[in-house]
Amino acid sequence: MEQLQKYILILDEGSDDLQIIESLLGHLRCPIVVAASPEQAMARASQAPPYLLILVGNQQDWSKPLVHQLVHQFRGLANAYGTTIVALTDVHAPSWLRQEDNPGVDGFLVKPLNQDILSSLVHSAWVRQTYCSSH
Repeated sequence: MEQLQKYILILDEGSDDLQIIESLLGHLRCPIVVAASPEQAMARASQAPPYLLILVGNQQDWSKPLVHQLVHQFRGLANAYGTTIVALTDVHAPSWLRQEDNPGVDGFLVKPLNQDILSSLVHSAWVRQTYCSSH
């Protein structure tokens, strides 16, 4: 099995939310890798799977075939290495996504972001990968 490197992968194609997430994660002292495209994200993850993938950006972009392909590939990593996949969304988004538009994420990280919730998410994702890699 590959040597796991404990880090968070953020897929952000130029949103305003990246700085906020980086700041909150910085307080948690989490190693972060930011990918500007699905191709970059998959290339990095194939070298060493992250314990947490955060999709940042416009939720309408999540229905793009490229993002669906990325999440499908990450779903394989999630099953093999315990990667948790969440999508950042806004509390005012109408029911966030319809079930048929859900790109296969494990859950949604809802703005406005809260340090305690983000900390809990990071910790549970780390534990999940640690548990999966030991079995």
